[in-house]
Amino acid sequence: MLASYILEILNDNEVFNPDSLLEIKSDVNTLLTSKYEPYLEDDLYDRLADRVIEWHLAKNGPIKRAINPNLYR
Repeated sequence: MLASYILEILNDNEVFNPDSLLEIKSDVNTLLTSKYEPYLEDDLYDRLADRVIEWHLAKNGPIKRAINPNLYR
């Protein structure tokens, strides 16, 4: 659920160039397709964390979302 949310938010052509968007999609797809053996290398997580920060700076902060009752905290 969270990986899909990251893809939804970061799939932003106002912030990222086409090559970066392809990399984001590829990284999230790796997370979504590794259900039985989670991806454990740092590279993918480091890239996505960097992209989240880039998006945050480009948008001048976070966006508010309604609480999702299907997401347990």
